[in-house]
Amino acid sequence: MAVGISGFWFWLTWRYDFDLADEGYYWYGAQRVLQGEVPLRDFMSYDIGRYYWTAAFMRFMGDDGPFAARLSAAAYQTFGILLGVFTCLVALQREGAVRWLFALLAAFILTIWAIPYYKVYDHATSIIIVAMLVLMLKTAKPAAWLFAGICLGIAAIMGRNHGVYGAVASIFVISALLVQTSSRRALAGLCGYFVLGVLIGFSPTLIMMLAVDGFTAAFINSIVLMFKYGATNLPLPVPWPWAVKWGELGIFWTTVTIFTGIGFIFLLAFPLVGILALAFKRFDLNEDARKVLVATIAAAIPYAHYAFSRPDLTHLSLGIFPALIGLMAAGGLMKGLRPLALGVSLLGISLITMSGSNAYLAHNLIKMDYVKTDVAGEQLWISRGLSERLQLITRELQELTGPSGKFLALPNMPSIHAIFRTRMPIWEIYALFPRGRDFEIAEIKRLESALPELVLLSDHALDGNPEFRYSRMHPLTYAWFISRYRPFNGCPKLEDFNLKVYLLDRST
Repeated sequence: MAVGISGFWFWLTWRYDFDLADEGYYWYGAQRVLQGEVPLRDFMSYDIGRYYWTAAFMRFMGDDGPFAARLSAAAYQTFGILLGVFTCLVALQREGAVRWLFALLAAFILTIWAIPYYKVYDHATSIIIVAMLVLMLKTAKPAAWLFAGICLGIAAIMGRNHGVYGAVASIFVISALLVQTSSRRALAGLCGYFVLGVLIGFSPTLIMMLAVDGFTAAFINSIVLMFKYGATNLPLPVPWPWAVKWGELGIFWTTVTIFTGIGFIFLLAFPLVGILALAFKRFDLNEDARKVLVATIAAAIPYAHYAFSRPDLTHLSLGIFPALIGLMAAGGLMKGLRPLALGVSLLGISLITMSGSNAYLAHNLIKMDYVKTDVAGEQLWISRGLSERLQLITRELQELTGPSGKFLALPNMPSIHAIFRTRMPIWEIYALFPRGRDFEIAEIKRLESALPELVLLSDHALDGNPEFRYSRMHPLTYAWFISRYRPFNGCPKLEDFNLKVYLLDRST
């Protein structure tokens, strides 16, 4: 069911949607890895796992375009959905048609929530962590705990936040087992195997730290920067359902907003209700369903932090999978056809909630305006406004950059460089936070050595906050642009999209 639904969904949806910012952060990075560059060291990036996974697919396919990037993500997503469905079925003590239909519903529900596609490395990794915790609860074999540790190490390669969340969840599970065990020494031995497994799973990063010049410093500096800014995302207000302004959005979008707010309430309520239910049974872990419930509660608690770091629908999807699997697992304890009724209800709510954010559903169900547009040789369905902007950018770059083709698109358009297969002459390919003087000076030195022919700059205020304009966050770099480049006013339509073109002034 998991493989079939994932494959069918990819066939339906892979040509839909495009993003200039976050998608490029993933796609451009994989392209650079193919060219021999190293994530974190040579360009700003996530942790290394998703880039080398995608680059391997691209190398095998001989294609570094959007299809290869999306297929590689779909393969990882399929593995995550498979584990998620299997975990739900562990709790369902039923056979026959009910089991098959429940698997079908679980596969659909988990697949629908996996948006956007370039974030499936986070979606599926959270599912892997849940499955890892179930394995730890189900068996006391050293080999199983070693394998569970390897899974956590691999999760940390996909994103260090997953490593942290998985570690927190593991401590919760080990604490629950500590209450139940009759031999603490045996449990301590299993924990030793688990830690060894983590080191094995995380070994690719450790090996790179030893073998690749400059990677250790870049890896440590990325952690220091994370603590310096106190977050990896810009905060937003939580969309609580009672904060909805009735009548302003229309019935459909009001419903979507309410369901989104209920989703955030669910993230908080699920662990609390689950712990109370387990306490009522005196934390009896003899049944598989309760083991799955403990595992999902343990993972849901830290992953709620992920969702609330920037509480919008995208981040809700990034943090909801442990709680979603836990709810379906709890449904597996129900009698008769109630598990199927729960699955159908969840599927309906999921379709409504995600239909405005999933481009395929938005175009085909609610008739949002998407048009076919050429993106790096592939015909993709994207919103009309983005299509117009992308075509304008493409035309201006082709006309103005000259034989060198060197340009720089800022602050959050790495997808443009991925489309043109050109290297960004700076390290910070996606500007989100203010940087210090030393950082800006280093970036300016990189620019001096490369001197792009053209700079495409959007000095918009992120989240409407003027302090997050590029010119405010990077005043030295912005001043360097103004001193070395002259404004080009030949494309007023670009300015309608808050984009400004600057051409290199060779007289300076």
